[in-house]
Amino acid sequence: MRRSIFGPEQMARRADSIQLPKELVADLLESSLRFQEVAESLEVQLDKKTVKRLKIGGKELKKRQYKVASSREDIDRILS
Repeated sequence: MRRSIFGPEQMARRADSIQLPKELVADLLESSLRFQEVAESLEVQLDKKTVKRLKIGGKELKKRQYKVASSREDIDRILS
């Protein structure tokens, strides 16, 4: 016996809602978040300016060449 596979339009016509196991929904959400993280990492790695700035920032951090801001006014003063 052959099972037919329904597309989104056919499913929408058949029911207003569907039930999925919680575990499946949790796995789908986790996979979606992981995919988003990977896509963002690739985006950063493909941007040469960002990679260069991250390397410089890492070196500055190791050498303790950074300023500490404890308020919005400090941030504005440091960045100006």
